Amino acid sequence: HFTPLPSALRWPRILMSVPPLIRCHGVRSPLAKAINGIYEYIGAHSGRPCYRQTGVSSGNFVWYCQDALEGSMWVITQNESRPGEAPESAVARAMHLGRWPWEVTGWQVCGRNDAFLEQPKMAFSLMLPAAELIVQAPALDSAVSTCGFRRSGFVHERVAFRRTGDTDDPGITSLWIFWMPKQGRWLLANVKPGGSGVQSVVARSIPDDGSTWACFWPWEVEAEGWESPTADTIGLEDADAIWVPNRDIAVRLASPGIVIGTVEDHGAPPVIICGFYEPRGMANGRVYYVMVPEDISLEKSTGPMCLWFAEDRGQWVITAPELLGDSSEVLARIASRAWWPWEAHLGSNTCAAALGSAPFATMPPWHGGAALLRGARVNWQVADPSGEFREAKGMVVEMDCPDQAQVWAHREAGHPFVGTYERCGLLASRPYFLQTKASAKEARKKERMDDETPRYVLWYGEDNEQWVITEEFRLMDELVVDARCKDSAWMPWQAATTWEVSDGDRGFVSDIYVRVEEMMPAVEM
Repeated sequence: HFTPLPSALRWPRILMSVPPLIRCHGVRSPLAKAINGIYEYIGAHSGRPCYRQTGVSSGNFVWYCQDALEGSMWVITQNESRPGEAPESAVARAMHLGRWPWEVTGWQVCGRNDAFLEQPKMAFSLMLPAAELIVQAPALDSAVSTCGFRRSGFVHERVAFRRTGDTDDPGITSLWIFWMPKQGRWLLANVKPGGSGVQSVVARSIPDDGSTWACFWPWEVEAEGWESPTADTIGLEDADAIWVPNRDIAVRLASPGIVIGTVEDHGAPPVIICGFYEPRGMANGRVYYVMVPEDISLEKSTGPMCLWFAEDRGQWVITAPELLGDSSEVLARIASRAWWPWEAHLGSNTCAAALGSAPFATMPPWHGGAALLRGARVNWQVADPSGEFREAKGMVVEMDCPDQAQVWAHREAGHPFVGTYERCGLLASRPYFLQTKASAKEARKKERMDDETPRYVLWYGEDNEQWVITEEFRLMDELVVDARCKDSAWMPWQAATTWEVSDGDRGFVSDIYVRVEEMMPAVEM
């Protein structure tokens, strides 16, 4: 009854990647909090998707059961049995016929004496991958222009995006992409100053009845699926405008470049796949990357390699560029449905919620919170000349990012978080940075009695879509923040929004002197 890794479920009318990651939240019962966390798609059962919990929690399955004694229902079972087996041992259930876990309501969790308790706040939601979008659209002179958009909260229960650099300034009109449920389409529209309404619609997607992934994400609108008006609209009213198809409009995910290399000779990947890869487009709902010409090994390769997600395999793969979309011959692979290839070996995501309900007090003292996210690490596999695959434990696929960042402020401000920061790992798909001990001592005006100088971390808080600076022990805790920047940029130095610093009374004030800069390594002569 269980079908692992199908190419796609049947109801979407076009082949798109199944949403790979969902998040369970809202479980309040102490005995069932381990249900909270991130779940990764693994296949289909009874015509509906199955997901398995990732990270350091228990590895539960969420799936649809048609033959339970009480009737058809969604269930969450533990990892001792596969989906389709032992529904009577469910740790959570919902008498709901929804097609997807995120549509299901009315969850109950198993409590003491095997009694089920109502959990009105429990729900599943989609994990949203987009930090930035690249939008291609006609400009006023009919020439095609490209600009970036970044996340800006939610509109009508769908993620919304605002043009990079636009602010809430009451005198400025900003350009947004957002979902209009009554029309069943995405709008690219000029929004009045202060977000008081739509001034005009620049473009719109064709209506979607919910049968494609385009109803969730604008980058899934198929080719030639956008329209533009022949004249300016008046708000949402067409006025004299006639809508015509416009194939020049396109929306896709933006991504930093990728570096593939090795950290050790043992189990190293072949030379032909090592180098810098730049994003070139989208395939199967994800960005694909092509090696830059400068890094091609002319002695052992006939051209650049391509890194992309193969939906039919449920794997990220590396192939020759002419095999993009054909996974019959791959040079390297990793079993992961991660949105981004640099997370494929880390349990498919680096979201803080992947920790589930694991209490920090039970972890060894040397375990940092973010280090726990490496608990589900898997390795890439590379093909040898005979076509057999072997593990490449030393293979590294990571986002292109400098190892250090510099936080600046006005010299008289006295902020203790200024100085040099070193990249320490990944959190929320982005790098996070730790203040060096030397910078911490230099920034601290007064010496502490215990001779301990607290350090700060620079990281991305995905719950509030902002870059933040907090004390080291508050990593992944946005309740007490020393500085913040409400911008979803991939890197903190790319933020186009002004930083704000804490006023010491639960408020924040803008500080135009606070900024983050990347520190590039010195060029060896």
